[in-house]
Amino acid sequence: MSKKNENSESISRMVDLLRSGAVMLREACPVCHSPLFKVRDEIICPKCQKRVVIVQRDEEASKVLEESVLSTLKGTLVVKVQALEKEIAKEKDPDKLYELLRILVAFLEALERIKRIGA
Repeated sequence: MSKKNENSESISRMVDLLRSGAVMLREACPVCHSPLFKVRDEIICPKCQKRVVIVQRDEEASKVLEESVLSTLKGTLVVKVQALEKEIAKEKDPDKLYELLRILVAFLEALERIKRIGA
């Protein structure tokens, strides 16, 4: 995609955001330096098309990073549990089935721990 097309699409997304009630902020995206927009309780970059978190102190940055990592890990584990469920449904060998179930229990315990932490 050409730079001109990319800029045109980015501007078009900005206009759409403003029309839908979003507020343009004075802060810029740390990646592309495009203006950030607040939509409801989220801050997004229309050019990167990603959610952005603004932090004031290092402690906030740590907390946001921790929440992000835990959320990503939770999503990964859910995908793995779904894939494992399909393998378990097909498996006939009791030894392999036992091993798959042990892995499933480990994944579920990890998900439970993430839930207790608060992600």
